[in-house]
Amino acid sequence: MTKIFEAITSLREGNFVLIHDDDNREDEVDMVISSQNITPEQISIMRKDAGGLICTAISKEISTKLGLPFIYDVLNIFGTANKTISLINQNSSPYGDKPSFSITLNHVNTYTGITDNDRALTISSLANICSELNNHTDLVDQQRILEKFQTSFRTPGHIPLLIASKGLLNERKGHTEMSIFLTKIANMPNITTICEMLDPHNYKALSYKDAVNYAKEKDLVIIEAKELIAYAKSYGN
Repeated sequence: MTKIFEAITSLREGNFVLIHDDDNREDEVDMVISSQNITPEQISIMRKDAGGLICTAISKEISTKLGLPFIYDVLNIFGTANKTISLINQNSSPYGDKPSFSITLNHVNTYTGITDNDRALTISSLANICSELNNHTDLVDQQRILEKFQTSFRTPGHIPLLIASKGLLNERKGHTEMSIFLTKIANMPNITTICEMLDPHNYKALSYKDAVNYAKEKDLVIIEAKELIAYAKSYGN
């Protein structure tokens, strides 16, 4: 339990948390941070110290309110008229999950969208939208927020979105679900930015041992999937 509370505190304070996936799944460590008020410096740290794909994860509830689909479903529809898309869209990942990817976004005020400044603007602006949705339950307000979202972003862009499964860890045990579960129990807007940690020497995923050493060096919390899954069962997800 202590690690869980340490992770929650770190997220609330705007710090990174490292999450290790199950050994029998991806066996990867992701850097995770709350997307609220994310800074260009934090994007730079993920880019340099992690090196994987910088993505932003949102809850299924938020994606529904914003009308955001899984890209798998979009391609499935497009695949009815395109055999190549239809066939490659049927290939599953080695660990069996359907991907959690949605569309990619840039904020309308970005230029290329790829700079640390641009990515931070896109992510923090989306986080503000998510926070507004969380604070306003009136349908008129939600429609206003939806229209704000539709006019504030363009696609395709440089921020890949991930949608957590509705049942979170009861349904899928990916970094997307684990990070969103942490925001849920932290009582924060359900939006995180995550990035896989890679090893620049062997060109593979960073080992758990090396991730632990990195966490000690940077004074970060590192937590394993089994700890989150066990807590989710007691929490009721």
